[in-house]
Amino acid sequence: MRSDFSGLIVNEAIVHSIPKKRKRDLTPAKVQFSETICSMSSTVRGELQLKFRDVLVSLGREVVVDDEFKAQLPGQVRAFLEGECDLVEASKEIAELLLASQPLNSSDGLLLVAAVTLDGHKSLLMVKLEPESGMQATEIITESGLRTFDVTYFANLLFTEASRVYKIALFSASGISEEAMEGWAADKQMTGKQLAKFFREAFLGCRLKNEPRQVTLRFHDAAVDWINSRISDADTRVSYLMAVMVELQSPTPVLDPDDFIKSRIQAPHRESFAECLRDNEVPVQTFDKDIELVEPKLRKMRMAFDNGVFLIAPIEAVEGDSLHIESLGDGRTRLTLTGVMTDTRSFGQGKARPRPTEHTDVAATIESPVLDSAAERP
Repeated sequence: MRSDFSGLIVNEAIVHSIPKKRKRDLTPAKVQFSETICSMSSTVRGELQLKFRDVLVSLGREVVVDDEFKAQLPGQVRAFLEGECDLVEASKEIAELLLASQPLNSSDGLLLVAAVTLDGHKSLLMVKLEPESGMQATEIITESGLRTFDVTYFANLLFTEASRVYKIALFSASGISEEAMEGWAADKQMTGKQLAKFFREAFLGCRLKNEPRQVTLRFHDAAVDWINSRISDADTRVSYLMAVMVELQSPTPVLDPDDFIKSRIQAPHRESFAECLRDNEVPVQTFDKDIELVEPKLRKMRMAFDNGVFLIAPIEAVEGDSLHIESLGDGRTRLTLTGVMTDTRSFGQGKARPRPTEHTDVAATIESPVLDSAAERP
């Protein structure tokens, strides 16, 4: 699991033209192959590296080859990475596989296949993109000494700032074993971090390494456990739990743990929190958010005290001025609730609890904010 692709170096690349498949075509569409690698200046190479790194960091998702999809691409990738074929040979096979996997009427475009190095490991990167057109205006001085602009039209522009498409996949030798193959994929055409089904399953033959519902649940549970085990200050503890609950309930379809840490966790606690996420197999990079499994835990906050008192409150009450939490500096906490009392009743659950033999102060430490359950509601 990585959040930084700064070690990605493009060594060489080749581009093939992928046509559109139409149902009414009398003859099958064919790939227009290049016969050798591209000529790239150091400037072009540097720009490509920046583009690829940015897309992988912002949209990249970890994927794992799944044999159930019976895709042929993993075999081609493995053959290249293990030195059984060169880039030109491998790229032609990959281009044919991409054309075969695309649905009818998919946009025509280009396939760039690049031999890259990722943190010193031999890797293979594949990018499907659509060329664009545009104009360039260059200021010139005419023979008569007048200032004007020379306008040039370019029919095949690649990787422009407004580029509408591309799909990208990266596999490194470091992610390959006899039993498995892991890599990264991104799709700029899809919302959030979704991947087109044909691209992920039919072409790459992969499934997501981190199922959104499970990884969202792991993030919540790891964060709550860390808050209760590592943070002693009551105000900070409540603040952090509120941050987790608000983040998970936000309408954004993805969650960026790195951004969450930087914006919601105090500097002295950041490394500890990040370590906790790693220990619980929560990706450091952005992942798809799905709160289906964790949604019941986000409805209310529960605060428990060592004297047996607990309070269950909706988030709105904690965020507003109804509750005031004050740390007394000696491990105890004073909780002040302001509001109109609307109901009182007896309450109990489970087995009878032994009565305390000594008087306990009402002010106490918040032990663990946990999920409210139906059995605890009056």
